[in-house]
Amino acid sequence: MARTILLVGAGIWLTAGGVGIATATLGAGEIVSRLPTLAIDADAVGGALTATGTAMVAIGLVHLAILVGLRRGRRWAASGGALLGAVMALASLALAATALASASRESVLAAVLFAAAAVGTLAAVGYAVVAVRLARALASGSPT
Repeated sequence: MARTILLVGAGIWLTAGGVGIATATLGAGEIVSRLPTLAIDADAVGGALTATGTAMVAIGLVHLAILVGLRRGRRWAASGGALLGAVMALASLALAATALASASRESVLAAVLFAAAAVGTLAAVGYAVVAVRLARALASGSPT
C-alpha cells in the first residue's frame, strides 16, 4: 500500500509541477490580466509559477527515487520514504487546517476551501500510512 500511495503521489506532484511550469510559460499574462491591479507584472507571476512548479517536480522525483530504491530493496529508501511520508503528512495537515481557517473568513470561496481541506486531510492520512508502514518495515528488519 505504501508503494501505491507513493506512486500516486509522484504522479500528482509531477503533473501539478508540469502544469505550473506550462502555465508560467504560456499563461502568466492571462493570469495577471484576470487579477485586480497588482504591484507585480507577468514576469514576476511567471517566475513564481516556475519556482513552484519546479519544486513540485522535485518532490515528484523524490517520490520516484524512493520507489526505485524500495523496488531494489534498499534500506535508505525505506528510511527516506518514512521521513517523506511523515513530512508530507504534516505539511498536508497544515494546508488542510489553513484551508479550513480561510473558509471561515472567505464565504465566497468556502466550498472550494472546504474541498481543499478534505483533499489535504486525505493526503495527510495517505502519507501517514506510508510513514507508519515503512517505519514498521524498518523496525522488523525488512527494507520494504
